[in-house]
Amino acid sequence: RRCTTWTKTRGAKVDKLRGGMSRLPYRYVGMPLSKPAFAPVTVEVFVDFFCPFSAKCTKTMIQLASQPNISVRMIPYPQPWHWEGGIIATCFNIIAKNGTPEEAVKYYETLMGSYQDFVSEGKKGSIESVKNMCFKLTKGIKEMKEEVFMQEFEDHNSPGVVRMLKNQIKYGRVNAIHETPSFMVNGLVVDASSSWDLEKWLDYLKPLLDDAKASA
Repeated sequence: RRCTTWTKTRGAKVDKLRGGMSRLPYRYVGMPLSKPAFAPVTVEVFVDFFCPFSAKCTKTMIQLASQPNISVRMIPYPQPWHWEGGIIATCFNIIAKNGTPEEAVKYYETLMGSYQDFVSEGKKGSIESVKNMCFKLTKGIKEMKEEVFMQEFEDHNSPGVVRMLKNQIKYGRVNAIHETPSFMVNGLVVDASSSWDLEKWLDYLKPLLDDAKASA
């Protein structure tokens, strides 16, 4: 009992020191790739921006998001063996937080389309070089001053981008997510693959889509 009381008291003190940061996510974890954000069939994809297989499924996920009765949510989930992934994910969260959903989706596509460039940049071993590349890729998507972008990168307060990433990682861990990309359908982890095209996904989801039509 004393341990529980101490933990709660310590947690309150830590929250106060951090400016009253809430431990709850300030919005649903993940970035909707479609409208509406939720549908009878909801697919969630966990991606690492430095993972070639995550990059491989980007086009299909965006195509899937445009289908009726399907919503797709993308959750940044950097792997610890890709140090660049966490930096890129944090930069993505800056646009997701400050931009429109359309701008965030466009930035997601742009980041994934620049995978090979990030590999080259990552070889320099510099956090700053990866951040700078992420900022350059915002051009034409979301206009932000560089100093504002870099300041956001360091923001740990709710709803700061670092806190967003912590919630995204926590969401993956409680669902036992390990590899990227990993997929969930209507809240449960499924055995899908980055190599699936749109036709394969629609065939896989057909029973759920048929049920949604029958219930409409």
